[in-house]
Amino acid sequence: MKWVADAVRQTQWLGKAWRFYERVASTQDEAKAWVQRGAPHGALVVADAQTQGRGRWGRSWFSPPQTNLYLTVAVRLPSHHPPLGTLSLLVGVAVAEALRRRFAVPAEVKWANDVVVGGKKLAGVLVERFTAWALIGLGLNVNLPPDAFPEELKMTATSVQAVSGKPVDRSEALAAILVGLEAWWDRWARDDIDPLWSAFAALDFLRGKEVQVVLPDGSTVKGSADGVASDGALRLRLTDGTVRLFVAGDVTVRLTAICPAAP
Repeated sequence: MKWVADAVRQTQWLGKAWRFYERVASTQDEAKAWVQRGAPHGALVVADAQTQGRGRWGRSWFSPPQTNLYLTVAVRLPSHHPPLGTLSLLVGVAVAEALRRRFAVPAEVKWANDVVVGGKKLAGVLVERFTAWALIGLGLNVNLPPDAFPEELKMTATSVQAVSGKPVDRSEALAAILVGLEAWWDRWARDDIDPLWSAFAALDFLRGKEVQVVLPDGSTVKGSADGVASDGALRLRLTDGTVRLFVAGDVTVRLTAICPAAP
């Protein structure tokens, strides 16, 4: 597909080997099968539509055809590398920065795997370890007008087109993201992630907000989001001032009631 070929011309090594599918169950599954058959480092799988695209905790991803970006990059993990939990944040930063630079979209990163605009989900990241590899999956809403979202998503999701007010060239979006991801990966693979913390802090959607964390076991914890730890865990400051760290959980911002001023 020409638009994918045009995009990967702008990278140094990422995506130089790529495969395009009009329709797949999941780009993650296709990338995993390719790795098993001998994929090169930086192999890229792109699809026009997914039938079983998934996010964190096995959630489905709304995947209409020829509209958005659905992709997975397969990268070989170096023998020594930062905690894998930092990789999802790195991908989020790379995507948010790319969208800001190329399309002036005020994207932010929402721990641990989302890119948002005004709290509405723009992209989802899924990082899976597979043997000595990391499979970096991304679903980005590109050319979905607001009225194209299902009713259950209209209040919680958005797209590059909806934010910018005009259709977007998917090749340009793909190229911007791959170039940014390549640069950040090169730092991560050298264990040079100090710049990540300042970049993430500048894009941290949750920082300072009152949030609720739903844990995998269904229990909930409330507190104020206070950035992330060095392993990528969420820092949550509780009402008593103590700080707890969470490596997994579903975070929602708590709405604070506004009381009218006394007469």
